[in-house]
Amino acid sequence: FFKQLGFMDSMQIEIPERAHTLVPHKWKPLNHMTASYGHGISVSPLHVLVAGGAMINGGVLYPPSLQKVAMPIGQRVVSAQTSSTLRDMMRRVVTVGTGKNANVEGYAVIGKTGTANKPQQGTYSEDARITIFLSGFPGHAPRYVMLVMLDEPTGIEATYGQTGAGWNAAPTSGNIIKRIAPILG
Repeated sequence: FFKQLGFMDSMQIEIPERAHTLVPHKWKPLNHMTASYGHGISVSPLHVLVAGGAMINGGVLYPPSLQKVAMPIGQRVVSAQTSSTLRDMMRRVVTVGTGKNANVEGYAVIGKTGTANKPQQGTYSEDARITIFLSGFPGHAPRYVMLVMLDEPTGIEATYGQTGAGWNAAPTSGNIIKRIAPILG
């Protein structure tokens, strides 16, 4: 499945600067388990954006481009029913879950928070985090997908000292959507 999503290779795009994925050289059962929640594998934000788009657009992965192109031929990676179920789940993340701070009235934002302790010297840091919020809108038939990533966010009074994605990446996404959605129509 990771191979279908493009996670095993560098993202093919029109610029020479491409991040190399970091994956285990030999996949063992433990690698399969830990990769399921993001440990032991490292992909670029563009990988996450492209795969996330496929999860919510009906299940088809399209190659990314920095140029305006005709609709490319995509590859089905999940069924339309699975994609619909994921959209429903991601809507609940925004309405009652950890992504509540991304909700924008009138745009049915869908999303998923992610908070990860950064790897440092062979272990995971207790203090250094990366937070992300993958979102799409409108939720019933997403036309736009967005990834907000924050490196080592600081807890402030407004977040009650919290540094998880629901407190910083999610509201940042909501604020961006609130500003650009009316422009996009």
